[in-house]
Amino acid sequence: MNSINHIRLFVAVPIPSSIKQAIDTWMEEIKPHFPFRKWVHPSDLHITLQFLGDTPADLAPQIMLALEQISKESSPLTLRLAPLGTFGRPPHPSVLWAGISGDVEGLHSLQQQVVRALIPMGFTPEERTFHPHMTLARNYASTIPFDRTKLSDFPVPSSPEGKGLQWTADEITLYRSHLNRRPMYEVVTS
Repeated sequence: MNSINHIRLFVAVPIPSSIKQAIDTWMEEIKPHFPFRKWVHPSDLHITLQFLGDTPADLAPQIMLALEQISKESSPLTLRLAPLGTFGRPPHPSVLWAGISGDVEGLHSLQQQVVRALIPMGFTPEERTFHPHMTLARNYASTIPFDRTKLSDFPVPSSPEGKGLQWTADEITLYRSHLNRRPMYEVVTS
């Protein structure tokens, strides 16, 4: 593929700045206890709905139109941060993530709408089941096997009022990845 005419894209639900700040503080507490090679920059926190990969740049406006239409027809979702988890081999996980709770059914429906809208543009749905989460770190880097029981030592942070971190998700965003940059994700605008 000619990289000049292609950009690396994905569709996601953005996270409000106040929630990103709280998660950043939480990640700073977690980092010394879980040696992952790469921690996500707080500006890059999001909930992926569909990874599109290398995409012809001239297709971006059409994708954005489809996402705008879905956003107009969708109700806002109330989402909450949920406990930590991992993907990958249990002794050496590839991803450390924070779960998402709240209107997860609505989030699944939104994800399916995005997938259906993008099929006519040539994007194929992922084979694995959609599991709403927020990636915090990648590539566990210790020779000592990962101890999942330690995840519960870091409960989900609370708001200043003592409630779980909750927010309203009312938009879908098209992001571009810049693999050798931090932060690495950029909102695609028309």
